[in-house]
This record gives sequence, structure tokens and C-alpha cells, in this order.
Amino acid sequence: MLPFVLIHGSGGTGQSWDQVVTHLQHPSLAVDLPGRNDKPGDLDTLTVTDFAASVAEDMESASIERAVIVGHSLAGLTLVTLAELIPERIAHMVFVNAVVPAHGKGNFDVVGEHVREMVDTFGVGADGRSLHPDALRHYHCNDLDEKQTHTVLHGGVLEAKKPLHKPISLAGLMQHPIPCTWVLGTIDRAVPPHTQRQSIANLAGCGCPVDVIEVAAGHSITLSQPAKLAAILDGVDQDPDR
Repeated sequence: MLPFVLIHGSGGTGQSWDQVVTHLQHPSLAVDLPGRNDKPGDLDTLTVTDFAASVAEDMESASIERAVIVGHSLAGLTLVTLAELIPERIAHMVFVNAVVPAHGKGNFDVVGEHVREMVDTFGVGADGRSLHPDALRHYHCNDLDEKQTHTVLHGGVLEAKKPLHKPISLAGLMQHPIPCTWVLGTIDRAVPPHTQRQSIANLAGCGCPVDVIEVAAGHSITLSQPAKLAAILDGVDQDPDR
């Protein structure tokens, strides 16, 4: 039984997975990416490569030789970068309402127009770097109750700049395709289904077999349906002898 390594999305921390972890039958490690909690890092200079290297180090520290890597939202970028850094240690990748740009493209090439729509409609947060609370409520919390919405509105942290803008590489997946599962929230407003399908096509174009599982959930599925998500993860074909 391989463990899950759980990677949070933009503005999140390892605690984003707390409710999912309580339902998992498999062992798991929910990591903090650099620049939050006890992980040092300059949010102005950190890159996706730094994120991936940090995850690899956490796996090493936890004596995890091989795992199923799971990423929510922006963590899609970290997953594909890990596939270049440590492909032999990844049995399967699970993308949850995620973003995977085409090779040589960046996050904003996929969701840039959507983000501009958010900013044009709601403005930005008081810090000038994060989404306005009304944007978070509309795009990230459309299927959450008030307690869950409060968690999203008040539990976020600032995000590193470069991963939001810089191009990424899919070279690792092109050289070593890895089986993937994509959990697609059909009412996700932050990364809409048609945008996620574009990302799925980018994975398939690398030769990765992708099993798509649709769930009637919004972007914050780790809060709205943690038991359902945990059951999906536990049911992933880990294929450790691949």
C-alpha cells in the first residue's frame, strides 16, 4: 500500500487536506510548500522547481520511496515538475480541480482570462496580491456552507508570484508518462470544467493515460466533499509494479 503525498493549491497549506486525511484508508503526508507555516521561502523569488524540490525533500525525510502524488488546483504545476525531478518515485498522479499548462506555457496561459474577469468584477484583496473576499466567495465557495466559506476566506496565505506566471516544462512526462487520475468538479467556478479539460488534454498529449472522474463539486472539494474525495483516492489503481 503506497502512501499519498498531498500538495495544496494556491494560498493554501498542508492543513487544506485535514478533513480528507481523516477519511483516508491509506497512509498520507500532507506537505507545506515553501513560504508558509514553518517552511522558509521568499514569496518573490520562489519557483515551481523550488516547490517540487521541497516535496521531494519531505518525501525523503518521511522515508517515502514511492508514492501516489495528489495535487489540488495550482499544485498541478508542482506535480508535473516532480515528474521531471523524481519520476521513478511516482506511481500515480491525481489532479484535483487542477491546472496543467501546455509545455512551455504558464498558469496564466490557462486561467489568465478567468482571473482577469475575477479582478475586473471584484477587485483584489486588501494586501494587493490576493483575490478579493467576494471573489473567493463566488468562485471558490459556491457549494460551501457558511462555516466552510469562513475557512476559505480566513484560512488562506499569500502565494509566491513566479509559479502564477512563469512557464513550466512537461519534459518529464514526455520522457516518462505516468498514469493519472483527474478529479473534475463539474460546478467548479475557479477552474471551470472546460479549462480543466484543456489541462487533461495537455497530459494526454504527453502520453499519460488519464482516468477522469467527475464529481458534482466546486473548487474547494477538500472542504465540501472530503469523504467522497478520500474514497476516490483510496480507489486509485496504484500499480506499484508498473
